[in-house]
Amino acid sequence: MLSLTVKPLENIAFVINAQKLSAAVLGQQLEQYCQDAGVAYRSTTDYPLKPGFLQGVDACCVLGGDGTLLSAVPEALAHSVPVFGINHGKLGFLAVFTEDEAKRDFKKILGGDYRLVERSVLECRSSSGQSSLALNDVVIKSPNTFGLIGLRVRCDGDLVTDYRADGLIFSTSTGSTAYNLSAGGPVVHPRADVITMTPICPHTLTNRSMVFPHSSVLSVGCVSKGASPLITLDGDEAFENDDLPLTIRRADHTLTLLQPTDYSHFRILRGKLMWGGEEDFDPSL
Repeated sequence: MLSLTVKPLENIAFVINAQKLSAAVLGQQLEQYCQDAGVAYRSTTDYPLKPGFLQGVDACCVLGGDGTLLSAVPEALAHSVPVFGINHGKLGFLAVFTEDEAKRDFKKILGGDYRLVERSVLECRSSSGQSSLALNDVVIKSPNTFGLIGLRVRCDGDLVTDYRADGLIFSTSTGSTAYNLSAGGPVVHPRADVITMTPICPHTLTNRSMVFPHSSVLSVGCVSKGASPLITLDGDEAFENDDLPLTIRRADHTLTLLQPTDYSHFRILRGKLMWGGEEDFDPSL
């Protein structure tokens, strides 16, 4: 994705996970930074966000983990607001700032020292016409922990195959490091504009992840009699069981993420997945 034009922040919103004490404490400190810099701000500990909370702000700062950040995505998309996260969770592939980095660099961010990047979003539409968006993934799975479900997948109207599995994960490149990774799917660079489909514990061992072009229109129907699939978008339950088949495609919308100017996708992967740090790298090789 192309980098976007940046500017000093004049109005910022904070979304704080109140269940994490360190997030609440840091939130107060960052609010003080805003006061000192004459930057308007608003804060909430409620999420998902109430409609209109991000209207008119220049950026949304999330203090929590990736789950907290994902809860802000629908409102951020609705108002085209860049989002960035300060990680108080575990892995934090989306919340890329550490607490120490936030304390050190927040004043510079307010002054416009950051970069903006766009990330693809999936649109999921039900047979009844309801539509919703997902930054990470759309998951269709068996509601029975110990049961398989039959799902039929078509790509641009062409039959791919019928899957018997615990379910299917359809992920963006951004979401490739979420449920998709846990299920054995590939890590995809965020600039690779594709849709990845990964079966969850497939009955047929030759069923593996597939990567579709960004222009693909995917259709998913249920071929198990009497089954009631569980459908989630970014971890939140969505749609009704009888709304299949679902249509999944890349949305016209994109989400804007705010990142440090020295952001490195591979540095994040090395750190989060414990591949080894720069101290293990021999520059002579």
